[in-house]
Amino acid sequence: MDIALAFVGETDDGAGVQFYEEMQVAAGSSIYQALQESGWLLRAELADFAKWCADNACATPNHRAWFVGIYSEKRSLTDVLAQGDRIEIYRALSSEPMQRRKRRSKPTVRKLGARS
Repeated sequence: MDIALAFVGETDDGAGVQFYEEMQVAAGSSIYQALQESGWLLRAELADFAKWCADNACATPNHRAWFVGIYSEKRSLTDVLAQGDRIEIYRALSSEPMQRRKRRSKPTVRKLGARS
Protein backbone atom coordinates (compact mmCIF):
# COMPACT_ATOMS: atom_id res chain seq x y z
CA MET A 1 0.00 0.00 0.00
CA ASP A 2 1.41 3.41 -0.98
CA ILE A 3 1.56 6.25 1.57
CA ALA A 4 3.49 9.51 2.02
CA LEU A 5 5.20 11.16 5.00
CA ALA A 6 5.53 14.95 5.30
CA PHE A 7 7.22 17.30 7.78
CA VAL A 8 7.94 21.03 7.60
CA GLY A 9 9.73 22.70 10.49
CA GLU A 10 12.76 24.55 11.74
CA THR A 11 16.06 23.48 13.21
CA ASP A 12 17.33 24.95 16.46
CA ASP A 13 19.21 27.66 14.57
CA GLY A 14 16.02 28.77 12.77
CA ALA A 15 16.81 27.25 9.39
CA GLY A 16 13.84 25.76 7.56
CA VAL A 17 13.76 22.01 7.03
CA GLN A 18 11.38 19.84 5.03
CA PHE A 19 11.10 16.09 4.68
CA TYR A 20 8.83 14.28 2.24
CA GLU A 21 8.91 10.61 1.40
CA GLU A 22 6.67 8.22 -0.44
CA MET A 23 6.87 4.62 0.66
CA GLN A 24 5.05 1.31 0.69
CA VAL A 25 3.81 -0.35 3.86
CA ALA A 26 1.97 -3.58 4.51
CA ALA A 27 -1.82 -3.47 4.57
CA GLY A 28 -3.04 -2.99 8.13
CA SER A 29 0.00 -0.94 9.21
CA SER A 30 -0.54 1.76 11.82
CA ILE A 31 0.80 5.30 11.68
CA TYR A 32 3.41 4.44 14.32
CA GLN A 33 4.55 1.34 12.42
CA ALA A 34 4.95 3.38 9.23
CA LEU A 35 7.00 6.02 11.07
CA GLN A 36 9.24 3.29 12.49
CA GLU A 37 9.67 1.63 9.07
CA SER A 38 10.55 4.94 7.44
CA GLY A 39 13.49 5.55 9.78
CA TRP A 40 12.28 9.08 10.49
CA LEU A 41 12.20 8.42 14.22
CA LEU A 42 15.99 7.96 14.07
CA ARG A 43 16.65 11.39 12.51
CA ALA A 44 18.43 13.83 14.82
CA GLU A 45 16.08 16.64 13.74
CA LEU A 46 13.08 14.62 14.95
CA ALA A 47 14.52 13.32 18.25
CA ASP A 48 11.91 15.13 20.36
CA PHE A 49 9.16 13.81 18.11
CA ALA A 50 10.49 10.24 18.43
CA LYS A 51 10.36 10.52 22.23
CA TRP A 52 6.84 11.96 22.01
CA CYS A 53 5.76 9.01 19.82
CA ALA A 54 7.09 6.48 22.33
CA ASP A 55 5.29 8.28 25.18
CA ASN A 56 1.98 8.64 23.29
CA ALA A 57 1.84 5.44 21.24
CA CYS A 58 -1.60 4.51 22.60
CA ALA A 59 -2.91 7.95 23.56
CA THR A 60 -5.97 9.69 22.13
CA PRO A 61 -5.41 12.90 20.11
CA ASN A 62 -6.15 16.17 21.86
CA HIS A 63 -6.37 19.68 20.45
CA ARG A 64 -3.20 21.14 21.95
CA ALA A 65 -0.25 18.79 22.08
CA TRP A 66 -0.76 16.39 19.21
CA PHE A 67 1.86 16.18 16.48
CA VAL A 68 0.57 13.58 13.98
CA GLY A 69 -2.28 13.54 11.52
CA ILE A 70 -3.50 12.44 8.12
CA TYR A 71 -4.48 15.20 5.71
CA SER A 72 -4.62 17.89 8.44
CA GLU A 73 -6.76 15.79 10.78
CA LYS A 74 -5.13 14.76 14.05
CA ARG A 75 -5.05 10.98 14.38
CA SER A 76 -3.93 8.41 16.93
CA LEU A 77 -0.64 6.63 16.31
CA THR A 78 -2.56 3.33 16.39
CA ASP A 79 -4.87 4.30 13.49
CA VAL A 80 -4.63 1.93 10.53
CA LEU A 81 -3.47 3.50 7.28
CA ALA A 82 -5.39 3.41 4.00
CA GLN A 83 -4.05 3.49 0.44
CA GLY A 84 -2.77 6.98 -0.45
CA ASP A 85 -2.73 8.40 3.10
CA ARG A 86 -0.27 11.22 3.83
CA ILE A 87 1.06 11.14 7.39
CA GLU A 88 1.85 14.68 8.52
CA ILE A 89 4.10 15.57 11.43
CA TYR A 90 3.12 18.88 12.99
CA ARG A 91 5.64 21.04 14.81
CA ALA A 92 4.91 22.74 18.10
CA LEU A 93 3.82 26.35 17.78
CA SER A 94 6.39 28.87 18.94
CA SER A 95 3.53 31.16 19.96
CA GLU A 96 -0.24 31.08 19.83
CA PRO A 97 -1.60 32.36 16.48
CA MET A 98 -4.12 34.64 18.19
CA GLN A 99 -1.41 36.28 20.30
CA ARG A 100 0.72 36.82 17.18
CA ARG A 101 -2.16 38.53 15.38
CA LYS A 102 -2.79 40.79 18.39
CA ARG A 103 0.88 41.80 18.54
CA ARG A 104 0.95 42.58 14.81
CA SER A 105 -2.21 44.65 14.96
CA LYS A 106 -1.09 46.88 17.85
CA PRO A 107 -0.19 50.34 16.61
CA THR A 108 3.43 51.31 16.98
CA VAL A 109 4.46 54.68 18.29
CA ARG A 110 6.87 56.57 16.08
CA LYS A 111 9.11 59.25 17.45
CA LEU A 112 9.00 62.35 15.34
CA GLY A 113 12.19 64.28 14.81
CA ALA A 114 12.34 68.05 15.37
CA ARG A 115 11.56 70.04 12.27
CA SER A 116 13.87 72.85 11.29
